Amino acid sequence: MKINIKILNGQESSFDVPNEMTVAELKNHVFEAFKVPVKDQRLLLTGRPLCDEKSLVDYPQIKDGTRLNLVVKQQTLIKTDDLEEMITKHVQEHYSTEDTVKVLKEFMKEFDRSLTQFSLDDYERMAESLLTNDEQQKNQ
Repeated sequence: MKINIKILNGQESSFDVPNEMTVAELKNHVFEAFKVPVKDQRLLLTGRPLCDEKSLVDYPQIKDGTRLNLVVKQQTLIKTDDLEEMITKHVQEHYSTEDTVKVLKEFMKEFDRSLTQFSLDDYERMAESLLTNDEQQKNQ
């Protein structure tokens, strides 16, 4: 059976695999194609992660020609503490310490809520836009 795997940066590759192959085995093939370490891979089918121990045949939605999305886990560029520190530094210029803590707490809740509403397509559009802007700036 042929499975297509698309990574967030737009790369896509097809794999000829047997139905009985486990997700963990498929991740090894993905490593060979994309050079993404297995431990950093999350394969998604309709937005849901696949379980390493299961075989592809355990997922009835996976058929010949199915596309899986590959999400690559990466170290966070900005740690939560760093983000909170940056916000605190700016907000405390305008508010009391007590109010700064309240604003920070509400900001972080809203920020987290907003991120959980993003779809894979939203992240892909954002990444494409940012990568295009970076490339344009390099060419100037």
